[in-house]
Amino acid sequence: MSKAKVTSKLTELEKRIRKVAASLKQDKFGEQIRNEIVNKVRKDAFRFKTGKRFRKLHPITIESRKRLAKHNKTHPDYSPSKPNLTFTGRLLDSVKARIQAKGSSIVLRINVSGMHAPYKSSLGEIGKSQSNKKIRKELANIGRDPLELSKKANRRLTRIITAIIKERLFKR
Repeated sequence: MSKAKVTSKLTELEKRIRKVAASLKQDKFGEQIRNEIVNKVRKDAFRFKTGKRFRKLHPITIESRKRLAKHNKTHPDYSPSKPNLTFTGRLLDSVKARIQAKGSSIVLRINVSGMHAPYKSSLGEIGKSQSNKKIRKELANIGRDPLELSKKANRRLTRIITAIIKERLFKR
């Protein structure tokens, strides 16, 4: 008995996937998702991991932020007591979204990039420059990662993206 063979034109599918990825880039789809996340964190101190606001800042942190604000240019959404991860705005401004076609799939990556300058104080600079990825990792360790999604949020985002891709992939 011979085995049935199934052949497909994978290269044709890959071309279509690349075309969909290019159209998503052109429509700035990744940037729209990025902006939604960043704006929700900045405006509402929203934590996507829990679906709730970030926990309140400790009084000592609030006082420290007030002192630092005297010597640093702060972001317009900054408030000493608002736990929205916005002091200077540099970390959230560094969030980037990339859409890539990889073989027979489309990948959306959202992450921070670049370096974060040290803060200034009355005594000069505090610490040294460090990568935003390192800062994000430190924030994750204390439960304040701005890009960490819950499983539910991740599934929802995946369903939305999949629907958009399917619509564009099979549109003739």
